[in-house]
Amino acid sequence: MDIDLGGIAMRCGPEPDNKHGPFTQKMMVDQLNAIIDSSYDGLWICDGEGKVVRINKASEEINDIKAEQVINKRMEDLVAEGLIDRSVTLEVLKTRATVTMIQQLKNGKQILVTGSPVFDKDAQISMVVVNDRDITELNKLRTELEESRALSREYRRELSGIHIEKEFLSDVVVRSELMQRVFKTALKVAEVDSTVLIQGESGVGKGLVARLIHQASKRKQGPFIRVDCSAIPEPLIESELFGYEGGAFTGALSKGKPGHFEMAEGGTLFLDEVGELPKNIQVKLLRFMDENEVVRVGGTAPRKIDAKIIAATHRDLNIMAQSNLFRRDLFFRLNVIPLKIPPLRERSEDIPPLIHFFLQKYNRKCSTNKVLRPPAVDCICNYSFPGNIRELANLIEQLVVLSQNREIDVKDLPFQVRMGESEGKLLTERNGWNLREAVDGLEREAIKRALKEFGSQRKAAGPLGMDQSTLARKIKRYGIRVM
Repeated sequence: MDIDLGGIAMRCGPEPDNKHGPFTQKMMVDQLNAIIDSSYDGLWICDGEGKVVRINKASEEINDIKAEQVINKRMEDLVAEGLIDRSVTLEVLKTRATVTMIQQLKNGKQILVTGSPVFDKDAQISMVVVNDRDITELNKLRTELEESRALSREYRRELSGIHIEKEFLSDVVVRSELMQRVFKTALKVAEVDSTVLIQGESGVGKGLVARLIHQASKRKQGPFIRVDCSAIPEPLIESELFGYEGGAFTGALSKGKPGHFEMAEGGTLFLDEVGELPKNIQVKLLRFMDENEVVRVGGTAPRKIDAKIIAATHRDLNIMAQSNLFRRDLFFRLNVIPLKIPPLRERSEDIPPLIHFFLQKYNRKCSTNKVLRPPAVDCICNYSFPGNIRELANLIEQLVVLSQNREIDVKDLPFQVRMGESEGKLLTERNGWNLREAVDGLEREAIKRALKEFGSQRKAAGPLGMDQSTLARKIKRYGIRVM
């Protein structure tokens, strides 16, 4: 049976019998039209010349047009009018094969179209059937899904950051805003492989911060190699850092030895007191930082090393560079991300929790249960701690080990702690910068305080670190009046 569909003859099956012929043919046409118009996807039917002969209702809705606007128009003209940006029908006519593409419509929609050729008995294209589907909503959903996934990744990153920060800060005692900023910066630095230069006085915890940066980084499974640049003898420092080949010098191992840089492969190399490096070693360090390669002593072949560099110093490398004591170009390569740790005297609010931390630590170590009375804690907090946290830790250990009573009071504290910074400054102002006079003044004041606190020479001699006869001579020398 042949059905004329908009001027195109279609064979829909065998010829109907005569008895039901006209009625059956009308039914078939109606059924075919119903099928075409009930399709959710748009359907375009063009002839072999690329002229539109039929579109269904879905196509009218998708393309925001009426059938009469495009029927009997050629696809080239519809492209020229801007209704669509390109025609799959023309591609099918050109390639004589099924073609799928995405079209941009004039109304802003995107549609996925597939054109299929229909050949006649002479192998000529008699028509092109195009199926189109609106993917605007799909694209919108895809975009929303991508945004949702990106947001989810961001949430996971933030949650991971919070978890890392909690784990990070659980290993340290921080209360002051200054140190909180330092550790938050350290956490951020841990996310990248940029070189870090940690600056601060001796004993402030530069090594602790360096190790925590490593533990919070993606390199935490790798090694953390710490090198004390000031502790290695100068003749050995090059071979210790960069390694050596067998037979490179007298006493060298026959197989050679890897240096600290090679040992830090995949992890972190911490160069403590980097300002103490000799000039010739600074050159090799600079070369490594530029090229990530080292050459062993006695060798010629460079070795590629993947390691994050963290340097630390208590000295001002900028001033050293200006004085030609440190290479300026190396200073700039190390100072990519500066991290300055303030001394303990500038963050006195950290002292009480540090006292509690070290007291617990050394009580466990010594199997004791010592406590500090509030006046002793106040006295410690008023001390300037030139040795910073290391000095505080040593002080608490000393008190736990040496104090006779469970409760540690002011009288158990070392003299320099009881003396306090303010009185030391007063003595300096009183005696000027004459060292002998300043020492004598300090000793005189110490003896007077001890006599007043302990009430007798015999009781004061012990805490002052001298025997009674020596104390008596000094009392006479300084003209101290004994009550």
